[in-house]
Amino acid sequence: MKSIKSLLLIAAAMFTTASYAQVDKTFSFIDKDGKEIPSGTVWTANHVEEDDFGAVQVADEVYVKNNTNERQGVGAFVNVKKIDSGSYQICFPMNCMSGIKGGMTRTEAGAMDANQVKPLKSEWFPEADGVCEVYVKLEYYNINKNMWGIESFERIDDEDLENPMPSITIHFVKGATAINGIKDGQNVEVTGIYDATGKQIQTTQKGLNIVKLSNGKTVKIVK
Repeated sequence: MKSIKSLLLIAAAMFTTASYAQVDKTFSFIDKDGKEIPSGTVWTANHVEEDDFGAVQVADEVYVKNNTNERQGVGAFVNVKKIDSGSYQICFPMNCMSGIKGGMTRTEAGAMDANQVKPLKSEWFPEADGVCEVYVKLEYYNINKNMWGIESFERIDDEDLENPMPSITIHFVKGATAINGIKDGQNVEVTGIYDATGKQIQTTQKGLNIVKLSNGKTVKIVK
């Protein structure tokens, strides 16, 4: 017969596990249309634009949604695996971390309100055509309050959750020479280049270019 102490320890462990059972679905990545981006997705970002200061940037157009009816704490683990030029920036969930040239970092934690959607605000600032590959994994934080109501955040590791938090790999792309650097589980080749009217062309030109790849994907490149 198990001792009362052993039974109490088992009950405590069950309570701890249950308290985090919902966390893996607390947050999700979504696109601009509100469609979920499944965890593990390789996401191609090729929307080239200028920021308010005239700098060229490639935005990811990815959002994060709090799927619950409660205020939740969140942050992000980031690994810039490849960057051909320039720097990377992420402004999620609160403050911006800019000037990242590569390697791993962790954003400052913040809170998202019930059912709130926030842009990931993950951007590459290239200095030339090329690619930037970034792994982003959401992290869950407990929100604690002191006696004065001031919030602090406690990061919870995946092993303490029922399932891991979602992650995506973002392939930022600028210029046609970067197309061969896009990987989605395999190497890909360019099978056709078309202008905005759908006419096939031999190489990319100024304006909108539609590039078809051997893996069935289509990438839009703006020069």
